[in-house]
Amino acid sequence: MSRAEMLVQMLERAYRGSRYHSLRGALEGVDEATARWQPPHYKGFPWMHGSILEIAFHAAGDKHMLYSTAFGDGSLTWDQVKERFEQDGGDIAAALKLADTGQELLLSALRQMSDEALAQKVPYYHGRKLPAEEIFLLAIEHDIYHAGQIWYVRCLVEGITG
Repeated sequence: MSRAEMLVQMLERAYRGSRYHSLRGALEGVDEATARWQPPHYKGFPWMHGSILEIAFHAAGDKHMLYSTAFGDGSLTWDQVKERFEQDGGDIAAALKLADTGQELLLSALRQMSDEALAQKVPYYHGRKLPAEEIFLLAIEHDIYHAGQIWYVRCLVEGITG
């Protein structure tokens, strides 16, 4: 198995291949009320309040931003991603749609790469450059990290309502 093929498997596993450790698995069955619930105390990014919906939007949108920056023309902005999300309803279904399309963008780029191409540096945020392989590893880690956050918030909600 090539390195690129292994990364395809890992990217898919982190996104939808594991019931409890994948981003899609963590979002399975989340209703709108649960998605929008905000913990009473949250300290994180100033533009977030700790809801599953915000986490899902962030994880989904970052796939689009990574693709645009590393493998596209770099012109996509977070405002454009948010506008697309809101046009699709700004709800959990819109976040899932955004995540699915972002996943497909990354997979399409990865499936076209040779193992040698994975070692080549590509643009990353803030003018930095990273090997293409690192971009995919970051996407994998990002999905798993946010899947854990989503499960944690789900447990908080279920502990209150449950």
